[in-house]
Formats: sequence, structure tokens, C-alpha cells
Amino acid sequence: MTETTHRVPVEQALEVLSEELHSLAPAEREAKAVELLTALGRSKAAEAPAPAPGDTTGRKPLLICDWATDLGLDGTTQQLGIPMGPGPTRVSKTADATGRSLLSSGHVGADILHIPAGSGFAPHTHPGDHLLFVLAGTGTISVAGEIIETRPGQVYMVEGAITHAVGAITDHMILSVGAPHRHLDSPERQELTEYAALLGDLGRITCRLCDIEASSGEELAAKGCPHSPHRFG
Repeated sequence: MTETTHRVPVEQALEVLSEELHSLAPAEREAKAVELLTALGRSKAAEAPAPAPGDTTGRKPLLICDWATDLGLDGTTQQLGIPMGPGPTRVSKTADATGRSLLSSGHVGADILHIPAGSGFAPHTHPGDHLLFVLAGTGTISVAGEIIETRPGQVYMVEGAITHAVGAITDHMILSVGAPHRHLDSPERQELTEYAALLGDLGRITCRLCDIEASSGEELAAKGCPHSPHRFG
């Protein structure tokens, strides 16, 4: 049988092989066809480009990455080391927030966010829901007429369709898990909304840290509250 290599155009190789297969007995023809199809599949797999480093968007059976340093056990408490610096990617539609992408299947994904003290995410919605794990620093979550403090060791979730805002009292680190996942710099990751969408049913918002109530962010600030997310726009 004529020898062929993967350098020969596929169409030409198939034409040559088809002519040669016709000269064989039926049983031998079938066996050779299976053998050739297997070899062709392996050749195509070998020619497929390797995924780029850090590319986790493909459908794979397992996605895994290191996002914290194992510092061992302190008695019965696990210690993790989490770098506090800004990430390499600026988060779309924010002034100062940055982050580092960890994993994404294209549907669900995880990122680490860094929010400098005094900054934050202005009132917004998402195309899907997010679980937010507070890793370091104190912050705030504003939703449904309330501003509430968040601290390390907490996890919280707000439905993506509900307007909310995230703030940083001190430098703040959050592990964000979302579905459907959007990359940090994607303009589709969040949709900014009016501050009024944060207000409660009575058109008021209360900072639970300061115990101050107002009808707007400006009024909160005038009353001495530094936590209103109107400053993040």
C-alpha cells in the first residue's frame, strides 16, 4: 500500500487510499479502513494547537489552580497566606478595583478581587449571581436600603438582578465565584445602575455601621457617614 504522511493534504491522501482500498477483499478492506481512520484521528489530535498558558475556558474534566499559600496548621486551624496587592487586571466599569482570574469553564468561574481602601463597585447588577468570600480587610455590601459591614471569614450572595454595591473600608480582598462567568475586564461583567435602585421600599437607605438613615448618598455623607457607595461612581 502506498505510504502517506501527515504532510500530504488530507484530500489527496484520501483519494489515493480510496483507490487502493477498492483493490482489496471486503474483509481486508474493512479492517484497513478502520486502521486508517484511527491513524488519521491520532494525527489530527497531534496537530491540534496546545492551549495557551492560563487558558481555562475550554471544556476540561478538571480545572485547578493555586490561589493561596498553605501555611500549615496552627493547632486545629488551617492557615492560608493570601497576597494583599492589586491584581494584574483592572475590573471593567470601576475606578480602582483590580483582580486576578483563577478558573472559568465558560459558565462558572472564580476571580480574586482587590479593592483599595475608600474605593468600591458603584451600584450595579450582574448577568448572573455571585458568591463573595471575604478573604481580607473590612468592607461593605449595600443592597435593599441597607449598608452592611463585611469582614474576613464571611461569604455572602446577592442575586445578580438586584442592584447592589461593594465597598472597601480598608484594603479589601474578595474571592468571587459567579455564573454565568464574565472576565474581569469584560464590559458585560456588570451593568451600572442609578443610586436610587439601592434604596429601600420607603425610598430610604440606612448605614448599619453609622446608624444613620437618609434618602440619598449625598445626605448620608452630609450626616457624617463615609460608607455610601455614591462615591464610587
